[in-house]
Formats: sequence, structure tokens, C-alpha cells
Amino acid sequence: MRGPIALTGSTGFVGRHLVAALDEAGFSLKLLVREGPRDCGFGRAETIIGTLDDEAALARLVAGAGAVIHLAGAIAAPDRASFFAINAQGTEKLARAAMSAGVERFIHVSSLAAREPQLSDYGASKLEAEEKLLALAPLNLLIVRPPAVYGPGDRATLPLMAQLTRRLAVIPANREARISLIYVEDLANYLIARLADDMAGLHEIDDGRPGGYGWPDLLKSAAETEGREARAIFPPQWLLHGLSYPVGMLGSALKLRVPLTPGKVRELYHSDWVARGDGVVNARQFAEGFRLTIAWYREQGWLPARSAVDRRQSPKFYGESRK
Repeated sequence: MRGPIALTGSTGFVGRHLVAALDEAGFSLKLLVREGPRDCGFGRAETIIGTLDDEAALARLVAGAGAVIHLAGAIAAPDRASFFAINAQGTEKLARAAMSAGVERFIHVSSLAAREPQLSDYGASKLEAEEKLLALAPLNLLIVRPPAVYGPGDRATLPLMAQLTRRLAVIPANREARISLIYVEDLANYLIARLADDMAGLHEIDDGRPGGYGWPDLLKSAAETEGREARAIFPPQWLLHGLSYPVGMLGSALKLRVPLTPGKVRELYHSDWVARGDGVVNARQFAEGFRLTIAWYREQGWLPARSAVDRRQSPKFYGESRK
């Protein structure tokens, strides 16, 4: 592929893993970042200071690029308009810039939430972004819908991972739900592989586990790692809904990005987040990904160390990486 890879969202959780993998694979990179290089730490990569509503910055980002990988987006916003401005309109502006520059490959990382736009403003804005791209049709367009992404460095899934390590796990979700997952390094490797092929269209992906995971599956994997089984409590949806309305209203009034909104609660309690598409080849299953993630959290001090009793009970392969 001629030219560097133009990447948005490089300072986020997935973005940092993807940048490291692209750099290791020998790709030249151009990164759109909101702040200066001192906040990036990306070595040889060229950084373009700007945002998705800055058309001049987008033009500099895509100039001479061989491909665009679009990761950036808002997962929390103060109101519906803000979600759409970033996720839908920002994506459209980036695609138009790429088309004007003649970029030969456009990979958009969407979300499984786009499949259920009625649940949240986030999902609706991600779907509109997909629709805008399909209408514009930049060259060699690929839209990827990953499920929940987890792994080292992720603060979004840290509260849930922490619950799975406890004797009493409070899980704000539908106890009967089934979900797909993907480990962050596997998502990064999947995206890099797509730079070398002509896969196009819209694809939902996951770690390849048929039918996804139920909460008993996740609790069992956590128990195997931790050496003890957690007792799970699933708070009723009405309780979180009741809490989410004043929090959401406050966030909207003060223009704050709050994590708990009615839309987020509806997403959490949705019963079917199983990907209906491609399983990533050789992807880690949750049992392994959980071990690696929890080990990293503990090494970084994000989670407390296990007790001596739990260490004696846990399997010897805890925290080992795959060869």
C-alpha cells in the first residue's frame, strides 16, 4: 500500500493498541489528535492537531494517505445533538476529505450498538454514520462493527472486570443476555489485515465463539482465574433507569459527558449483543483475555492484588500471554 495510514482515535483505548501494532508492522502513520505531541507518545508518527469538525485538519490528515482507519467517536456526550455532530457528521466530513484526496481504502470502525438504534442516541448516531458512508461510497469502504472490546488499558470495562474478581459481583445487566466480545489486540490485528485485502461492505465481528457468552460463562472463566466463584447480583433495570434520568438531565444541562444515561441503561439490559457475522481467526477467547487483562490491571495498580489464599487456588497459567 502506497502512502501512510491516516488514523483517527489514536489516543483512545483501541487506538493506542492499533498504533503500536501498525508501527510494529512497519506502517507510516498520520494521526489526528486534539492536543500536542507531548500527549501522544507515538514516536515516528506524524501528528495533525485538530478535530473531526476541522475540515482543514482533516485535509492535512488524508493528504497522500494510502488508507484511512476511522476509530474516533463519542461514546458519551451531553445530548443527542453532540452524539450526531461527532459520530455522524464528523464521519461524513472525514469521508469527504478522503474522497477529495483520492484515498484508496476507507475503514470505519463502528459499533454493534448501531444495530439497535432505538436503544440510545449513541447507537442511533453510529447507524447514521454508517448510512452516510454507504451513501457517499468512498473507495474500498469497509464498515466494521465490533462488539464490546476489552483488554489492557481499558477503563471503560474496568468496573465490570473488577466485579468479576470479587466474591460478590454486582452486574448491571440482563441476567439472560448473551454478548459477543473481542480482545483489543485481536481487533487491532484484524484491522491491519484488512489493509492488505479488498473486504468491503458491513461486517459484524467477534472472537469467534458461537452464540457469544452468557453471564454464567463469564463468571466461570473469572472463577478459573481467581480461584473462587463470585456470587452474582443483577440489579433490576428500573433501579438504574431511575438513577439515570437525573444524572442524564444534569449532564445535559451542564454539557457534561456522563456515563449513566437512560440510553446507556437500555444498552446494558438489552438481551442480544451477539455478533451476526465473522469470527476473527485465532482470536483469544474470554478465559484467556480475562487472565491477561486482569494481570495487567494488577500490575498497574488499577486492581488490588489477590490474597494469598486466592493465589494458591488459582491456576498456574494466570497472566501468561500466548506464544
